[in-house]
Amino acid sequence: MVSNLIEKLGFEPSEKVIIIHIDDIAFSHSSNVASFECLDFGVASCGSIIVPAPWFNETVEIYKKNPKYDVGVHLTLTCEYERYRWRALSSVDPKSGLLAPDRALWKTAEEAIQNVPVEAAEQEMRAQIQLALDSGIDITHIDSHMGTVMDPKYLPTYLKLAREFGVPAFFPRVTGDQLRAIGLGDQVDVYLKLFEKLSDMGIPILDHMVIDTLHAVENKVNYYCELFKQIKPGVTHLLFHPAKMTEELKAIVPETADARNQDYEAFTNPRIKECVEENDLKIIGYRQIREILE
Repeated sequence: MVSNLIEKLGFEPSEKVIIIHIDDIAFSHSSNVASFECLDFGVASCGSIIVPAPWFNETVEIYKKNPKYDVGVHLTLTCEYERYRWRALSSVDPKSGLLAPDRALWKTAEEAIQNVPVEAAEQEMRAQIQLALDSGIDITHIDSHMGTVMDPKYLPTYLKLAREFGVPAFFPRVTGDQLRAIGLGDQVDVYLKLFEKLSDMGIPILDHMVIDTLHAVENKVNYYCELFKQIKPGVTHLLFHPAKMTEELKAIVPETADARNQDYEAFTNPRIKECVEENDLKIIGYRQIREILE
């Protein structure tokens, strides 16, 4: 089923509209360089920023040179790395529940969900959004690092903050089969009713998502061209994680450094533009969705 979001955006239901989204901006210097090169190249349309990450200030400096960049906040309750750790913005108190034993954010979504109270999560999400705004970034949307803040525990707060700050939240429609596949089979009816309710409220719901792209392949350009062939009518969110290969990147994420560098190279390769045209994809960012919020 294709939602009415595509028509509100001014497209026909039969058209293939795609948000080509960069995750993890500010994660590192190498990701900053790669992310903004990809945005400048013109196929990637938008991205989201890890505000507590160490290279956030550099992100702000780059953004201020071109405030037309379409960027949002990658709401973050986790830091998954062993030696490269960032902390919460809203509290340094271990009793808050936000912090792992090393006083950084929890390494896994499961740990965060188990330990972070809803009130503390809201304070942290709000602090991240507010810091981005106070730094001069006109945020166009919010989304979720590692999916944590979209857990049923935090979902009402996530959507409340989107309404409060007047931005769309990344929120894809998923089928019952997809919910069962990720272990939410006992909540299928709840989610499906929620989609219907939110749609009636005018909250933008994406039709499709392509998110499992963080792996190295023989030819990443061909990989994305094949993915583009599979895009269906409606509004699709496709994400990727570009970073330039450096010693810094290899030290932080030895297991995904190649994949991130391949993403950077793919989305600055002229062939990727040809693939977009060949598959008649209509690229938008979240700024267009923000403009039609009810």
